[in-house]
Amino acid sequence: MDQIHKAGALIFSDKRMMIVRPKERPFFLSPGGKYEGSETAEECIRRELMEELSVKMKSFKPYKTYEIGKAATSNLPLKLELYLVEITGEPKPSSEIEVIAWISKEEFKAKKYPLAPSFYQVIPDLIKGGFL
Repeated sequence: MDQIHKAGALIFSDKRMMIVRPKERPFFLSPGGKYEGSETAEECIRRELMEELSVKMKSFKPYKTYEIGKAATSNLPLKLELYLVEITGEPKPSSEIEVIAWISKEEFKAKKYPLAPSFYQVIPDLIKGGFL
């Protein structure tokens, strides 16, 4: 069955998580993207972080995989593999990213940012895990 397969970076600072809004998209999501060719998750995230934010990956640890019934931009199901990532360098929007923001538990609950639908499954898990 066809599905969209993405790797996402969960980047935290002071109980806030980095979110990005791609150009011409109405919602925020985690940095990362679709796999290219036979990339591993680590290779995919390393490439996407450099392309999207001009930063390097310092550490990489598997967090959780989510099977989402329908991707935000397609009718296909989404397999979203998320990783706890530390970066080096100052993130700057580049490539397809327009805005970088940091979201807290309170801001999530107050719906301060328009988020990709998958985040409504992911962020409650991060709150329960003490990340936010």
